[in-house]
Amino acid sequence: MSGRKKVRIGMIGYGMMGLVHSRAYRALALHGGVEAEPVLQAVCGRNEEAVRRAAQEMGWASYETDWRRLVERDDIDLIDIGTPNHTHAEIAIAAVQAGKHVLCEKPLAMNLEEASRVLEEAKRANIVHMVSFNYRYAPALQHAKQLIQSGRLGRI
Repeated sequence: MSGRKKVRIGMIGYGMMGLVHSRAYRALALHGGVEAEPVLQAVCGRNEEAVRRAAQEMGWASYETDWRRLVERDDIDLIDIGTPNHTHAEIAIAAVQAGKHVLCEKPLAMNLEEASRVLEEAKRANIVHMVSFNYRYAPALQHAKQLIQSGRLGRI
């Protein structure tokens, strides 16, 4: 793992998707073909006892109980958003305005206006941003993508 750039992650939300993302980051850290090394820096949730336990069980170095504090931390490079859907856009905008890269669970926003604002802010901040679609690279979806791109299915 030495020599790879470390990306210090702050994850907001520690429920089912938080557990999945935590496991994925740990697995990614062991993958030889990856340029960056994920560092599980801090996890965030509103219930202090529960988030403290989640941090310990999922391997996070620290925890926060206020997502705004997490977004402002200097030791965080990327914000992973796994909160209830209606909070995604607000958190993503705050994160990019703080200069953090963003990985957001779907949906990015509740409507086109919110999503457009997130995109505008991300472009302005010149950060890496992505919405997580966990089956994006599944073989069946990649095959469907090839069929669409080849025109075999007609115009879609």
